[in-house]
Amino acid sequence: MNLEKVKELVTDKLLRKQPEDKRKLNRLLESHNFDLFIISVILVDAFVLGILASDVFDVYYSHLLFLLDRLFMGIFIMEMLLKIYVYRKAFFKNGWNVFDFIIVAVSSVPYASSLIVLRTFRIFRLFKFLDHFPSLDNLVDTFIKLLPNFLSLLAVEAVIFYSFAVIGVSLYGDVFKDFATLGSTLFVLMQAFTLDGWAASIARPVMMVFPDAWLYFTSFILLSFLILVSFLMNAITTVMDHLKK
Repeated sequence: MNLEKVKELVTDKLLRKQPEDKRKLNRLLESHNFDLFIISVILVDAFVLGILASDVFDVYYSHLLFLLDRLFMGIFIMEMLLKIYVYRKAFFKNGWNVFDFIIVAVSSVPYASSLIVLRTFRIFRLFKFLDHFPSLDNLVDTFIKLLPNFLSLLAVEAVIFYSFAVIGVSLYGDVFKDFATLGSTLFVLMQAFTLDGWAASIARPVMMVFPDAWLYFTSFILLSFLILVSFLMNAITTVMDHLKK
């Protein structure tokens, strides 16, 4: 018996124990059409929040958009209340329900009216509906599988960045303000790592005073990219193994 069949049997058993009104609400809340409705409301609300953040309309239209956003907030709150009414304690045993509840609660606090960043948390509710889109669900699943490798990459790169930052402050901090502190040196190394004009704006001015500075910069870039390439090769292998299963 597969997992979907077990889920259907459990759902049917729970439905039979509920009053008729709860059974109807349960069918409504679990229906595909209701999920599509909530997805549509979240997407439209995200569009409204984007317009409010861009401030392209005058005060009158902005007020209407704000009222529309409040309407969507009311829909989300009503959805939560209906689910809590139907599922009772079982509502908080589902991780996605808890996630929904936290997002709606955070975005509905009084200060959310002025801090749009809190209201935008509602957009993250779309993650709950990834199972309706297999391609996106597979993408997230692959990302989760790569997360340990990515964290390992960050740890190794952090050691490299920190070590070279300490060396940079020690060698060039007395002459160049970009290397005066550990924080500014880390920012310079980040620019060098992204290859964002590092040669002309960073390396060459330092090399005019310290001719051997090319060893510092090239060794840092080569070592950092070697670690990055190793991660990419490992990630490709992990993805291929996942696709074969």
